[in-house]
Amino acid sequence: MLRYFSILLLLTLVACEADDLSLSDVAGGSAGTGGSLARFTIVGNFLYTLETDQLEWFRLEADGSISDGGELTLAAGKETLFPFGELLFMGATDGMSIYRLADDGTPTLESEIQHFVSCDPVVANAQYAYVTLRQTGCGSLFRPGQTTDVLNIYDIGSVSQVDPFPVAQYPLDSPAGIGLRGDLLFICERENGLRVWDVSDPQNAGEISRVEGIFAQDVIVLDDLLLVIGPDNITQFDYSDPTALREVSSIRL
Repeated sequence: MLRYFSILLLLTLVACEADDLSLSDVAGGSAGTGGSLARFTIVGNFLYTLETDQLEWFRLEADGSISDGGELTLAAGKETLFPFGELLFMGATDGMSIYRLADDGTPTLESEIQHFVSCDPVVANAQYAYVTLRQTGCGSLFRPGQTTDVLNIYDIGSVSQVDPFPVAQYPLDSPAGIGLRGDLLFICERENGLRVWDVSDPQNAGEISRVEGIFAQDVIVLDDLLLVIGPDNITQFDYSDPTALREVSSIRL
């Protein structure tokens, strides 16, 4: 149980450092605003934590205590969690899974899709899921013959009846975390910086601006600020003009 208190403490510290940031903003909450590389997230009154082959969830009580919710054994290779509404998206080394969350917090597998072995964060809205696949820097995950780093876009609009299906794929350069707000997709490319894409038309998506000179590992998208997370810093950007992001501050970790 100690590790889960540590997680909450970390989230609280980050929230205290960043202006106008709440715990639910950082963790994701029901709006899905957490980082795409997270292995834990808060949805409603539940904290979900992910190991490579196990998903656990805990109820966050009104008095501040945490009680056990349950656990689910998974196939090995699960890496990331991203909530959207009553759905929980799970990125894995070989695919994306979508779970539907019940009122008591219990997740039930809704649908999934497979892809080549890679590092795999995911973000989503009601219609599409966006997945970056990176072969470079994934250690033992590297598979000869699959050397292209890409962004995959999947249609999930009818996920309760139809499995996700690909609608577009775009080459990238060592992508990591991603963030989504409206028609803007923020793509972290580690030492290559941050890319801002217009995805209003998934089949004709493309870059509208880029921030260089920073190491962008993951990103959290808030209403008026973009938090870009690197190994040593959290940098805040004003993205009111997505064609020219403006740096607001930088927090040393």
